Amino acid sequence: MPQTEEKKTEEKREEYLYRADPFTFVFRELDLIHGEIREIKAELVLINKRFDDINKRIDRLYLIVILNLMGIVAFLIKTFFF
Repeated sequence: MPQTEEKKTEEKREEYLYRADPFTFVFRELDLIHGEIREIKAELVLINKRFDDINKRIDRLYLIVILNLMGIVAFLIKTFFF
């Protein structure tokens, strides 16, 4: 009989340890996920800055092209009509 009682207390100890452990695993995983989300947010901020720079360059290029086209049209009008 003492052996069965020892086994029961051993099983209870294992069950208790098992029941307490999932919280540590869950919180550790949540902490890791939180860290990864922070890294992703930082990378997104850098990507947004790059897109803003590219948009500004495209706007400048667009203005230069429009001004050149206006100059060419003015030159053609002057050449053919005056």
